Amino acid sequence: MKTILFHGPSGSGKDTQVDLLVQKYEFESIGTGEMFRSMYKEGDVESIKAYQYWSKGKLVPNDLVYSMLNRWVKRFDSSKSWAFVSVVRDVGQIPLFDDLLAKNNRTLNTFVHFLLSQGAAIERMSLRKICPNCDTTYHEKYKPEKVKGYCDRCGTKLVQREDDQPEKIKIRLKEYNETIGPIVETYKNRGILIEIDASPTIEEIHTQLVQKLGL
Repeated sequence: MKTILFHGPSGSGKDTQVDLLVQKYEFESIGTGEMFRSMYKEGDVESIKAYQYWSKGKLVPNDLVYSMLNRWVKRFDSSKSWAFVSVVRDVGQIPLFDDLLAKNNRTLNTFVHFLLSQGAAIERMSLRKICPNCDTTYHEKYKPEKVKGYCDRCGTKLVQREDDQPEKIKIRLKEYNETIGPIVETYKNRGILIEIDASPTIEEIHTQLVQKLGL
């Protein structure tokens, strides 16, 4: 049973790689994006407060994120390996994440950081589409849908995110680069950092990942 935290810039394919771990190794995938959307649909009081931030592209306050996340993780099978996706977005969230793991009798085994250049990130995201219903991501070059324009999983018409435009992508990458350094340094000092080159194909990246995780 492993506990792994995944991080990387937009376009690095971290969600795709975690999906493969779910399919092949029965990991539980835990991320704040699905949490915010699902709990908001359920009418959860805290999620309604969080909506005022994430719906406008703003970061949700740390205490609110982790109050929700501590409840959200209870929905997952504790006997399985857990893959957290981008749940630590600034160094102030690291102690909150440590506390969440301790409450669930888990220890973080590995921090996986995907590396991708700005040029590659822009190319990938500008050709990316997403399902507004189930959040499955597709890519014209790397992961095309079977029926053009429609989600393989639920049949919903795919859309391009408004912030998947080159200038907006550059702003997101700038924000990412300003926060990721101290996070990487913290987990490097703990001796659990693994860095993965996210520029090859999905299959090549997955081979790297499985090998480094010892799966």
